[in-house]
Amino acid sequence: MTDLSKPLSLNDEPALNNAFNDAFIKGLSELIRHYRPPKNIAVTGYWGTGKTSALKQLYFEVSGELPPGMHGEEKEPDQKKNEESHFLPVWFEAWLYQHEEQPIVALLHEIRAKMGIYAKLFRETEKIANVSLLGALKIFDDVIALASGKTVKPETGKIMDIGEKFEQKHYLSSLPREAINKYLQQAISDVLKSGEDGTNDVLKSGEDGTKTLVIFIDDLDRCLPEAALRLLEGIKIYLNLNNCIVVFGMDHRQLEQSLQKALPGAETGQTSYYAREYLEKICQDIHYLPVPSQKEKSDYFLELLQTIDCGDHDKKNVHCKILEKLLNKHDCLPANPRKIKILVNRTALVLRAYPLPGTQQDNLRWHTLLLVVVIIYVFHKPVYEQLDKNPAYISEVCSCSENFFGTKNDERMRPMQEFVPSEDKSRNALPVNPSDSNVWRLHRLLASLNPVTRKELEPFLRLS
Repeated sequence: MTDLSKPLSLNDEPALNNAFNDAFIKGLSELIRHYRPPKNIAVTGYWGTGKTSALKQLYFEVSGELPPGMHGEEKEPDQKKNEESHFLPVWFEAWLYQHEEQPIVALLHEIRAKMGIYAKLFRETEKIANVSLLGALKIFDDVIALASGKTVKPETGKIMDIGEKFEQKHYLSSLPREAINKYLQQAISDVLKSGEDGTNDVLKSGEDGTKTLVIFIDDLDRCLPEAALRLLEGIKIYLNLNNCIVVFGMDHRQLEQSLQKALPGAETGQTSYYAREYLEKICQDIHYLPVPSQKEKSDYFLELLQTIDCGDHDKKNVHCKILEKLLNKHDCLPANPRKIKILVNRTALVLRAYPLPGTQQDNLRWHTLLLVVVIIYVFHKPVYEQLDKNPAYISEVCSCSENFFGTKNDERMRPMQEFVPSEDKSRNALPVNPSDSNVWRLHRLLASLNPVTRKELEPFLRLS
């Protein structure tokens, strides 16, 4: 019986309901509350490991606001947390602006837009003088113009600081960089601060009396090399401020490779040794997303499977119970939420199309073969193509898996020669990238099945 109330497949939207990282997010949000700006930090992990979700969870934890793209489907705004927060959060998706000549301009516009929303709240409470507010926003407008390569005109370039107008010689375009940063920092403070009597703040003060802008920059590692470098340089120039924290979500490995192409000396191959040092100079703290355990991966897989249509609703508990037993016994899943979602989608497709056999023992073997074929289909395309053409090739796959790829010159093993084994010959775990698709994790599952007949395998291959 099909469950029409559930979707057929999962999407890859970020989630505020945490898959693996609850303790990590709470610990990092506490650190952010006590950091002393200027401060840049990186939340890093492989592609697909949930960096965007982690950043959006941090955004919610430190501010109580729902991040952009979230509309209360999973969580409602936390009013108490919002009232107690001394952070104004800004969200910036770097890759959307990678073709801009100066990506920092797009980021400054995002900050200016968020400050404008808070400025409106201040005006409504009448807790800040209009001249101070307008002066602060005017400074921001002028800095954006300068970052865009424009000249600030005399008739519009006067800076106001708490109502005091500077003389014409103080136009931003004629000031040194340090002075521009000073006024930008003051402008941010003017927008974030409350009324003169200090009551009914729109944004609370921290323990040291400060209020802080915290900027979340996502997908920097997906930008073109030159765009990533320009944005990092712009942040270093304009946002190294005493009331500003920047949180980057990135795949450290991918961004380092990008910087190697963009930094001076790339053509001569002299950049690899200082791309990492460049990043370390930008980010004073680096926090690696935790790698989920075997049980966490298994629980996540089964939790997702329960949320989508698997065909025979009455058999779903049977499926989940047997799959749980297998996944807790055999560590065959990658430590990557995105890849696990893809596996779940494919698994549900098979379950909708193929009825269970009769006996409990047959069911265990059937589900074991299901996992093997689904994992090969999703992650090991050369092997699946060979099986699809010749199902009898499963005997070569079993043999190769058992011998741990020791026959590199054997033409029969060509489809498997690029894979990295996750275990050695003594069944000890090897140090492999927990997220990579080319890691072969099927040693023990295949050993429990061997031999596999062509007749057993063919029904799973017909779903292509």
